Amino acid sequence: WCPGCGNFAIMNALKSVLAELSGEGLPLENVVLLSGIGCHAKISDYINVNSFYSLHGRVFPPATGIKLADPGLTVIGHAGDGDAYGEGVEHLIFAAKRNINITAIIHNNRVYGLTTGQFTPTSPLGYKGRSTPLGTKEVPINPLELMLASGATYIARGTSHGIDLLKKIFK
Repeated sequence: WCPGCGNFAIMNALKSVLAELSGEGLPLENVVLLSGIGCHAKISDYINVNSFYSLHGRVFPPATGIKLADPGLTVIGHAGDGDAYGEGVEHLIFAAKRNINITAIIHNNRVYGLTTGQFTPTSPLGYKGRSTPLGTKEVPINPLELMLASGATYIARGTSHGIDLLKKIFK
């Protein structure tokens, strides 16, 4: 990750929460962390729990399968904004509709970082990048509205600059 990247704060908040939950009796071997493709995905390498790398946009099908196979597991899926709201939006919608108690943490920086700044479904209108030198012509989607409309029962928004709030949200 690049110096100053918000993924460090997300990782540290999650590590802190997992340590707290472990102290409260959650066996860490019962935690499964999944990630897709993108900058966020390295989080699976930096947290010492069971993990699974999925294809781009496909975090939530295996997360759903893992949870259905063993409902006692704590399943946490990490996806980027392009990963979740671009390639994987249909999977995210159906995960919300099914509502089977998996945690989806979306790292929404509103840009494809690994491909040097291409716009994502949440990039602001007019965003200028390598693939959109004249600016985007699309209004960004509102992921919270999309999840509410899909039936998700718990939705929260935090920022990597607010680690205490992230910890509260993650727990």
